[in-house]
Amino acid sequence: MGSDLLLSGLYRLGETGFSGVLRVEGARVGGTITLSSGLVIAADTAAAPGLESLLLRSGRVSGEDWTETFADAAPRGELRAALVQRGLLGSASIQVLTQTAAVDAVFALALAEVHSCVPEPAGSVLPPLVPISPGMDVGRIVRETHRRLAVVAGWYELGLDPRVRPWVTTAAPPVDQARAEVLARVNGRRTSRDIAFLLGRGLFAVMSDLAVLLQDGQIALAPPTTAATSALAAASWPTDAGAPTSPAEAASPTETASPAEAAAPGPAFEPTDTPAGPRRRLLLTRRNPRDAP
Repeated sequence: MGSDLLLSGLYRLGETGFSGVLRVEGARVGGTITLSSGLVIAADTAAAPGLESLLLRSGRVSGEDWTETFADAAPRGELRAALVQRGLLGSASIQVLTQTAAVDAVFALALAEVHSCVPEPAGSVLPPLVPISPGMDVGRIVRETHRRLAVVAGWYELGLDPRVRPWVTTAAPPVDQARAEVLARVNGRRTSRDIAFLLGRGLFAVMSDLAVLLQDGQIALAPPTTAATSALAAASWPTDAGAPTSPAEAASPTETASPAEAAAPGPAFEPTDTPAGPRRRLLLTRRNPRDAP
């Protein structure tokens, strides 16, 4: 399995105190995991929102403030300190957000059908803009990723995977605000990755909410019938791009956030960032997928 190749390779690098970058290539997407003395200090992939997306899309930092701070501090390698000094984020918040982004990136890479993991020693690539400080223990990240993969296996049995494009049904919307925000972005064209970038939330957290919405009957994984489509067109779901009015319309290419759009965060382990709603139900697992290890 590609996830075994990734996680076993990452664990070995942690055990040997490796400093450098693990370059990961998957069937559809790749990414990098940066280590310093065996600790993970950053992870990045196009399959999940990074720190910038988590900050901007969630509204924690405005686009204007980010652009100004980035232009001034990033060239000197002082972006982390500048965010704190300007009062845009606290040092604890940055630590939580950088950890969230890294853990979610490793999880997304584990789903990417990895076929190649190549370590490159320090100095061969540029250091991360906002590293985790201090770094994270590799064993902790590997354990958390295994836990998430076990949860995802249950979702896969229901047909929910990162590439599926769910549809809204005519069922009553959820009470939980976080899931309501996810539901508002479901339109038959967006994947869980697309929704994660739009909201500035982690991929695993968004998939968790989609799983509950699916079990509660508020989304479906197949296009609605003609009658159901007409009902959906008349419904007042709050969407940012409008739900498709027919299966043909929804057959357009997957919507993805542009680099400018993709910006915003979540928590040390994002699942803990969103409080569980009153109807929280688990899918094929006795552990809450939001619980950090």
